[in-house]
Amino acid sequence: MPDNVTPLFPSEDNQPLDKDAIAKLSEELDTLDLDQPRKACLSCGANISESTKYRRLRVCPACGYHYTISARRRITAIADEGSFKETSKWIQSLDPLQFSPRISYRVRLLQDQSRTGLSEAAVTGTCLIGGTPVVIIVLDSSFLGGSMGVVVGEKVTLALELAARKKLPCVALVTSGGARIQEGVLSLMQMAKTTLAARALRDKGQAFIVSLSNPSTGQVLGSFASMADIIFAEPGSHIGFSPLGDLREIEGKRVDTEHTAEAYLERGHVDAIIERDRLKHELASVLDLISPEFKLTSSRRLVAETVAVRPREAWDMVKLARRHDRPRARFYIDNVFANFFELHGDRVYTDDKSVIIGLARLGGQSVMIIAQQKSTITPTGDNENTAPRSGDITPGGFRKARRGVILAETFKIPVVTIVDSPGPKLGIEMEQRGLASAIARMIDQMGRVKTPTLSILIGEGGSEAALAFGLADRVLMLENAIYTPIDPERGAQSEMSDPTKAADIARALKLTSVDCVEMEIVDEIVPEPELGAHGSPDEAARLLKRALMREMSALTGKNTKTLVRRRQKKFRKVGEYGNRYRTTLRRETKVWQVGLAAGVRAFRQSGGTDKSPEFVDDDDILDEIDELDEIAIQSDDELELT
Repeated sequence: MPDNVTPLFPSEDNQPLDKDAIAKLSEELDTLDLDQPRKACLSCGANISESTKYRRLRVCPACGYHYTISARRRITAIADEGSFKETSKWIQSLDPLQFSPRISYRVRLLQDQSRTGLSEAAVTGTCLIGGTPVVIIVLDSSFLGGSMGVVVGEKVTLALELAARKKLPCVALVTSGGARIQEGVLSLMQMAKTTLAARALRDKGQAFIVSLSNPSTGQVLGSFASMADIIFAEPGSHIGFSPLGDLREIEGKRVDTEHTAEAYLERGHVDAIIERDRLKHELASVLDLISPEFKLTSSRRLVAETVAVRPREAWDMVKLARRHDRPRARFYIDNVFANFFELHGDRVYTDDKSVIIGLARLGGQSVMIIAQQKSTITPTGDNENTAPRSGDITPGGFRKARRGVILAETFKIPVVTIVDSPGPKLGIEMEQRGLASAIARMIDQMGRVKTPTLSILIGEGGSEAALAFGLADRVLMLENAIYTPIDPERGAQSEMSDPTKAADIARALKLTSVDCVEMEIVDEIVPEPELGAHGSPDEAARLLKRALMREMSALTGKNTKTLVRRRQKKFRKVGEYGNRYRTTLRRETKVWQVGLAAGVRAFRQSGGTDKSPEFVDDDDILDEIDELDEIAIQSDDELELT
């Protein structure tokens, strides 16, 4: 062994090398080397011998099949030229358990080292990706299947700790299958080590991005790889904790499509499927967004604008907010923000399409967008303004949104929420999936997130869905949007047993933008074009962008602790027992108290005779109430001074 190799376990002189075993194993593995250039595609049979794409990236230009490639080739494909510097290169394990059932573990290690040119299955180091410095981890499946033993676990942990110490994002390219059984329980313990290191990196506020390739299974997927903030996958990759053979045996049937990158994306475990030739660009774009160098500021002191709201009946605003041609969240994302990169999944079970989360820029400022996308169902008949009632948010949608808030806090970027939904989706299945818990956790996360938050109601602000997404430092509302705890039709049915009285209930609910500002639930109204947002969507987007940029420039310079404190105080004051409400409630209580006391005194004065009781004059009662009010107000003032 070279002098510059640092073994984690000392070698044993009594364990000889078996040259015949090495030769036999080399012959077996050479036939399985998928990194060797081929003339015809294994998947579609197309001629790939002359393809530049295949020679450079090992991707079939005809069918897009992604072949296995070496760690060095992966690094070359994504790192800026000449920027990679390897770390922990010479850490090496030499059979800690002396495992040798058929061919000794030491022989297998030396054979793979000779064949791949690697000291272990993991290559770590630092590099630039699109000009952004990162720590990089690459697992090579051609070295003992890319499984995680003591050395792999140590190198991964050291790389994650380096990223945390240097305050750099970390990118991991993973191809790994199975467990390193030759190292026994020592291999199993690496799951804990690497998972804790990934968590420590997140606690330091640094991003962790993982790209999964074929295969990505076992202990690596069950540890640090699934701790990533953002997870990409190559098309058609075999992804899953259990190997395909085990699943086929357990399920009793062939398992193929259920264990692929596409299935993982559908179930909310992967953010995006990225082809190999696009990976560097997408990584560079995301790294730019989560490592912001610019902040949105105002060139002059902002003064609150007075918006002239056109007088409309409450029910007319309800119909405007529900119009099928009214711009929705996706339109505003495309026309107000730039460089939007969508993320997917709640990391539990689903990817709710009615919730959109992703990274974007607002006037050069990186932000996390969390939007409610109401589905577009074209209504027919007489109910064209009230028909679209879909787009309801599932528990998975609330969890997906909450994940977006957590990522924004990790990346230290502001949150912009877009509210437009009739409310959460109801039903027995939703209850079983934890709807109430998902709503509560989203409200809690929005209330305590340590980053600026800005919310805009663009259409229907329906009940708990609107509140959970709208608990922000600043809440804006389009002129013709509504904010309501219940559909007016349901309210009319409940209160008046007549759904046709919805217009009367809408007026009583105080659900318009003007009502919400007067009740201090909303901070500012954003004007719409004369005919409404549906009449001129581009103009509506321009007005909204201007309002969002004004508000964001005022928020970004504030201390996060101050923002959290003011945010919680703001919502604590909504409908609180404060000075205004306290005075009214106290006066009513005193009227009852004084009137009751006067009645008791009058009854006692009667002395049990037939003489009618003499009640105290109304003026005397009012004078006594005023005296009590002055004493109470003086007590309140003294309490506030202390």
